[in-house]
Amino acid sequence: MTTEIIKAALAPCGLNCEKCFAHVNGDIRKYSLKLKENLGNFDLYAKRFETLLGDPIFQKYSDFKEMLDYFASEHCKGCRNEQCRMFKECGVRTCHQEKQIDFCYLCDEFPCEKTNFDADLYKRWIMINEKIKGTGIEEFYEKTKIRPRYL
Repeated sequence: MTTEIIKAALAPCGLNCEKCFAHVNGDIRKYSLKLKENLGNFDLYAKRFETLLGDPIFQKYSDFKEMLDYFASEHCKGCRNEQCRMFKECGVRTCHQEKQIDFCYLCDEFPCEKTNFDADLYKRWIMINEKIKGTGIEEFYEKTKIRPRYL
């Protein structure tokens, strides 16, 4: 696996951009598009199923469809390809660009307070970078490809 392929997938913070719900080429978008295709014009049927089956869950179909449409839309090409559209206050990309460091764990100031992450993401960021440091970037990347992003 080349470093360029890995860097295209992993953000400087270590999160796998391709596993994010917002990534244009990510699995969540791909499967959302497929589900939309398979559901077709289910709106009409949701109303019928509510009556035929007596199940009020189908009243919530419009909310589900709205979320599915959001997941299926194009949002982001990854942190190394454009400024993050989802987390506009992220401090990692700016720092990474200024210091010319590929990943946070390589920085002599890691861990720092420049991320602007909330407490949960900050803990996850440290854990991710410690794993990368311990296992190496190639092994870490291979593991991120097979597990969900949102654990």
